[in-house]
Amino acid sequence: MSVRVYLLLDIVDRSCEDAVQMLRTRGEVILADRLDGYPNIIAVVEASDRRTLAEAVIPVLDCLDGITENLRLLVTQDGEVPLQSFGSSGPTRQRRVVGRN
Repeated sequence: MSVRVYLLLDIVDRSCEDAVQMLRTRGEVILADRLDGYPNIIAVVEASDRRTLAEAVIPVLDCLDGITENLRLLVTQDGEVPLQSFGSSGPTRQRRVVGRN
């Protein structure tokens, strides 16, 4: 079981490419990518529980101190499916479409 936080960032003082590369070097970050528009970067931090997640996020935020204009943290519920399990052989999700009458 794991819990993740998605960080949505607006980078202002440095280039986004540098910020993404810096995030990717952090052991706590399992994914960092540049987005089109704002926010302009997304990063994902994963841990086994919320306490460990909070401890993992703090160094990530420290490395970004002073270069972000806006920051949003989106925390998942405990026990979500790990990010690595999604892929061509991962579980598929079915969507139910409800028609309007």
